[in-house]
Amino acid sequence: MYLYHGSKKKLSTLKRQQAYAPLGEPSEEGLNAIYLTPDFAFALVSGARPEGITEVNHKERTVHFENPEKFDPEKEVYIYIVDSSKIPPDKQKQIENQVVVDLDEIVPDKVEVHKASEVYEYYKVI
Repeated sequence: MYLYHGSKKKLSTLKRQQAYAPLGEPSEEGLNAIYLTPDFAFALVSGARPEGITEVNHKERTVHFENPEKFDPEKEVYIYIVDSSKIPPDKQKQIENQVVVDLDEIVPDKVEVHKASEVYEYYKVI
């Protein structure tokens, strides 16, 4: 199975980062780890999102940007693809639609460049 990570930045490795867990969200959403997802579209939204809070409803496939005027549909989004079989099972933890990896870094198997506007193919922006 492949896992994805979306970013605004071109990287050679994915590194552990401290995530921000909004008030009221489970503490697992604010771990110091590498966050991946089996959902390509969610990785695309993660990399394309503008500054501010982004709320994603996976069931209804909607996304709400706190600052929609800052969303740039022409911005390049880097999608990092990782073969999950290369990550030790004891270093992976499934949390909702994400896989949290307890490693310092991962070298992706592949990197794709997409346009932020592709978000519209998968989600309704509200």
